[in-house]
Amino acid sequence: MLIKYIPVIFIFVFRVKTEINKGGNIFKHIDMDLNNLLYNQRHDILPQRGSLLIADPMMEELYFKRSVVMILDDDTIEGGQLGLTLNKATNLTLHDITPGWKKGFEVPIYCGGPVDMGRLFLLHTLGDIFRNSTEVSDGIYIGGDFNDIIDYIEGGEKIEGKLRFFLGYSGWSAGQLAGEIDSHTWAVNTSPVSKGLLQGEENEFWRREVENLGEAYRSWLMVPQNPAYN
Repeated sequence: MLIKYIPVIFIFVFRVKTEINKGGNIFKHIDMDLNNLLYNQRHDILPQRGSLLIADPMMEELYFKRSVVMILDDDTIEGGQLGLTLNKATNLTLHDITPGWKKGFEVPIYCGGPVDMGRLFLLHTLGDIFRNSTEVSDGIYIGGDFNDIIDYIEGGEKIEGKLRFFLGYSGWSAGQLAGEIDSHTWAVNTSPVSKGLLQGEENEFWRREVENLGEAYRSWLMVPQNPAYN
């Protein structure tokens, strides 16, 4: 379940002074609060399978700060939705969960979310190689035949950008995610760019996906990663 957070509201004040002549000055005061600056986009777009959630830049919750989550299923009355956080690195590798496998040192593990962190997931771009994998988004697949995956890694094939393992997942009850989107907790990209989606991590990854949202979200890039440093 997504851990709730309370956003801190800051007020941004822009003041522009224009001197027109010796007779006097004209002061233009433009007062703009944070909501108007950051949250003037549409917030009625609901994520479907394969959509990306991009966290509000003011979010401070541990697991989801500057996070990008791929949704793995559609919302249902019975089940809600499940997703994987794509950009949260850990200090773990596959060797930590399969100690006898030396090749596991070469494969990092990411944190998919705070739910069921003993469960391992795989996203990849190798749907034509890994049998029994399921396409989640254009060019991005989940799961696959275990032996195909092992053979690929044992063969010394490229890992970065091709496959990514995750422990845990992010989950929402029915209707919960729609409410969070309505309150501007997340931006939604229903047609993410799959190329490079399994590359990069942390804030750099988040900034790239904000840029992919377009001009309407450019103000998000102005918010420092730690507002206390501003």
